[in-house]
Amino acid sequence: MFREALFDSKAAAFGYIPLAMAFGMLFQSLQIHWIFSILMSFFVYAGSAQFIAIPLLANHASLLSLSIATFLVNMRHLFYGLAFLDKFKFNKFLKGYLIFGLTDESYAIICAKKKYDNKWYEFYIVFFCHLYWVLGTVLGVILYKNLVGINFNFLFFSLVTLFAILTVDAFKFTRNYFALIVGVLSYFIFRYLEVKEYLFFSMLLSFIIIFIRTYKTENMGKKNVFG
Repeated sequence: MFREALFDSKAAAFGYIPLAMAFGMLFQSLQIHWIFSILMSFFVYAGSAQFIAIPLLANHASLLSLSIATFLVNMRHLFYGLAFLDKFKFNKFLKGYLIFGLTDESYAIICAKKKYDNKWYEFYIVFFCHLYWVLGTVLGVILYKNLVGINFNFLFFSLVTLFAILTVDAFKFTRNYFALIVGVLSYFIFRYLEVKEYLFFSMLLSFIIIFIRTYKTENMGKKNVFG
């Protein structure tokens, strides 16, 4: 199981390690002690949310803003855990970690093994992906310490790339033009209004509008069926 999981997770390693290295270097540019970047990757383990936290921390954003932004960006992970509740019920001690450690990549790898049902395989997949992210962060911290004087702001492009890829993949899967338009318009509205935390407020507004529309659509569907 160990070798098979290591082999199946190697694709995630090629994506996680370079991206986590970029996070480690960017976090160090905040002049915060290096241990916090590693602790964040270990305990938070939320790639896109960790990148978003960097400019928020740089602008001395409140803890509430950080918490809500992290929740909105990674809310989809709740459904990953719910989808695997039956699959992970074999071990009450490991279940919490497995749900915590599920990411887009580990979820996809485990789902690919449709007829596979082995608790240790699932654990190793989640563990290896988590390990790659922490390892990449450590390497990023080491690189930053040895490349003093270089401006690493260009690495923020990795965050833009990450969100662009996630957006394209999500759109290809759902073909939801409404959500895409709402997200883009919300961003430009708060950007035009020169709101300080425009990214946070644009995500919050998008979430509220999409949630209300989805709720109304589902209720109308129920009325049409039962009414």
